[in-house]
Amino acid sequence: MLRLIFKHFVLAATCTAFVHTASAETLARIYELAVENDPVLKAAQASYKANSEAKNLARAALLPQINGSYSYTQNDFDSSNIGVVEPQDPNDPRPFIPGIQTIETDTDTEQLNIELQQNVFNLPAWYSFKQGKELSELAAAQFAFEQQDLIVRVAEAYFNVLRAKENLDTAIAEETAIQRQLEQTEQRFEVGLIAITDVHESRAAHDLAVVTRLEAEGQLGIAYEALSVITGEQHSNIWLLSEEFPVTEPSPLQRAEWVEFALKNNYQLKAARLSERAAHQNAKAKRAEHLPKLVGNYVYSDSTTDGNSSSTVFNEEGLVDDRRDGSSVGLSLTMPLFAGGSISASRRQAAQEYIQTRENHIASQRNTIQNTRSLHLSVVTDVGKVKARKQSITSSQSALEATQAGYEVGTRNIVDVLDAQRFLFRSVRDYSNARYDYVINMLRLKQQAGTLTPQEIYTLSKWLAEPPAPSASTTPQG
Repeated sequence: MLRLIFKHFVLAATCTAFVHTASAETLARIYELAVENDPVLKAAQASYKANSEAKNLARAALLPQINGSYSYTQNDFDSSNIGVVEPQDPNDPRPFIPGIQTIETDTDTEQLNIELQQNVFNLPAWYSFKQGKELSELAAAQFAFEQQDLIVRVAEAYFNVLRAKENLDTAIAEETAIQRQLEQTEQRFEVGLIAITDVHESRAAHDLAVVTRLEAEGQLGIAYEALSVITGEQHSNIWLLSEEFPVTEPSPLQRAEWVEFALKNNYQLKAARLSERAAHQNAKAKRAEHLPKLVGNYVYSDSTTDGNSSSTVFNEEGLVDDRRDGSSVGLSLTMPLFAGGSISASRRQAAQEYIQTRENHIASQRNTIQNTRSLHLSVVTDVGKVKARKQSITSSQSALEATQAGYEVGTRNIVDVLDAQRFLFRSVRDYSNARYDYVINMLRLKQQAGTLTPQEIYTLSKWLAEPPAPSASTTPQG
């Protein structure tokens, strides 16, 4: 599954053939921009690459360590002192005569050393290597989760824009309808058919609709800004979710099956499990620090000295040519006897860290179960809500028409009409929100189960429709 996630990640980063060049942008295009520009994913990718080296770093302590050194020394040494020397003439009766003793040396020395060390018995290094393997797998699980999280974040930001956009469209339509109602009310008042109270009620409702529309405009701008944070680009128009988008029950329908699958595949739970394993290996390594360590050692040395030397003491002069090479093999056994208590303290610290990660794993497992159950229930509920919200639009429309007819004949007042209008537009907003809630909750459910891939983005994009060109009739006047 992890390889599948990586495969789709690379595909999304390189798939530029699907870029939509029109003014409106699809969900697939937004996702591709996010893969290229999202700083959170970039940081997660760097963290993955860095932490995946833990295995290689820990393995190095188990492999041979080879060190080489080279030194070059030039020695130019002159010395002289006044003393006594033996006379060179054998007939000279003096045993010693005064003289000047001189020594001159000019040599070049090169030395090459190669040392090889190999751990023969080192349990802390072995357990650290096993910890490094767990940490590398942990890094992969965390990065896979971040990739899935990007899918959810992009979808949430995208559909939050659509949510805000439809709320604005509904607010504009509501303001326009109430404005027309206000104009009709003023005309009826002018001919004496209604009281001034109805005009005040209509005007108050219109003012409230204007405020609602302004708030919706602000929310749409905020939603676009949140989308830009992920993609690194500015957006002003995106494709809409088609009315034909199917809202179906999750498959499989049984909640227990989703929970079972999540316990096996949820990446946050995998990360918690691997973190516990890594901490366990670290605790073993710290306990083993009390044991002896056996290290094998091999050293090869090669030394060469060239030059010349002369001395009046011995009345000789000659060349210096000294060459030496050799090797040595040995074993060294070390065992800590007392380190100021640091080894025991490290052992106790590692043991408590293991307990901490174990409890975190238990908590993560329980949260995974709870979140999966809750999201499954939310999706099932959303399916029913979408159907009910869609039906409520039809019912609200019929209720508004009946109320308006009653107002025309005098059996209903203007407050009833305004309330019926508000209920209709609220039903439209609730229907849109229910559809978007279903999409997001379904993605979150698949994320909990560990099955979420970028293909979900491309599948959703097939159900998007290019928005119509804006017209003057969609904007309220005055």
